[in-house]
Amino acid sequence: MKPNRNYVTPFISLIFLVVGISGLLMLFHWFDGYTEVVHEILGLFFIVCAIFHVILNWNALRTHFNKQVFLPALFGVLVISAVLVVSERMYPPVDLQIMDRIVKAPVRDAFKALSIDYLLAEQRLKERGVDIGVAVHLEDLWLKTGEDPEAIIDLLLK
Repeated sequence: MKPNRNYVTPFISLIFLVVGISGLLMLFHWFDGYTEVVHEILGLFFIVCAIFHVILNWNALRTHFNKQVFLPALFGVLVISAVLVVSERMYPPVDLQIMDRIVKAPVRDAFKALSIDYLLAEQRLKERGVDIGVAVHLEDLWLKTGEDPEAIIDLLLK
């Protein structure tokens, strides 16, 4: 099937709108938990549509690449992206800091912070074949057993 502007243009326009709006909702933490999935999945679909858009409009885009504004625009986008990445690394969000501290905390303390009953967690983990006795810290539950961290956390938070 050959890419067609009649399909690509409406898709890329509408997906751009939805990804942009979901990005703003995420920025202001409105409807947290719902917007991330929409933003991520449609972001992937946006990339596919953008590739088709570039293929369909390659000749027109080449003239833009030759204009003197292209390199400064590229440089500006790269600098802004680098600043955002570096600032995120230097000042990580609070939720990531909390999660990092919880997984490095002793098992009993982490369970208290997460309101998890130790005996119930021990029973659930044992049913899955994970020995809680090997864990000093919460992250040891997956590091020492080779289990999937998300699966362990999901099991504990049931």
